[in-house]
Amino acid sequence: MTERTLYEEAMCCSTGVCGPDHDDELLEVSAALDQLEEAFDIEVSRANMQHDIDRFLETERIADLVDEHGPSILPITVLDDAGLARTDDERRDRHRSARGTRRSHDSVRGSIR
Repeated sequence: MTERTLYEEAMCCSTGVCGPDHDDELLEVSAALDQLEEAFDIEVSRANMQHDIDRFLETERIADLVDEHGPSILPITVLDDAGLARTDDERRDRHRSARGTRRSHDSVRGSIR
């Protein structure tokens, strides 16, 4: 069985799609990962810096890349603990921008309560 791990920046929850104002792109990623598991013999897991920091630290290559480049290097996909794939810069920027917008919205909403 093929194993695929997606190492991601810190998010509010393990998938980034919680709350009333979720990022549609993260929802698409979650759906795509579910489809991979169903359609192929692939086990998919996600490692979020905020919730799974131990997995980052235990995976030396990921820890070294994040240490050298910072979290801007994420997301990174690992296949069978061997192959690494980075998300292209444009998609990563959209991913970050959408999360930043959601965080700003949550901060404002939290300060109104």
